[in-house]
Amino acid sequence: MHRVFFYRDGVYNANQLLTPPQDEPNLSKDWQQLALKHEIDLVVCVAAALRRGVLDQAEANRYDHLTHNLANHFEISGLGQLLDAALSSDRLVTFGA
Repeated sequence: MHRVFFYRDGVYNANQLLTPPQDEPNLSKDWQQLALKHEIDLVVCVAAALRRGVLDQAEANRYDHLTHNLANHFEISGLGQLLDAALSSDRLVTFGA
């Protein structure tokens, strides 16, 4: 595995402001640790992220927001990253509808 592409509601995993209860896993932190340990790209679909209010610094500036909330080790990009991953991988796994 070299890339995870988050789209639809999956982009919420990249929101650094999520604060789950202490007895629940912090999926954002878990993804970040996985990415660091295995050198995996965590790519967030730009259209889905904007629609759900998940912004990196560049998008926050573009839309005149005061701050950004994209968690560390995630990057916002387009569907080209998904296509690239599909073409360079031996399998593509999707979750959800």
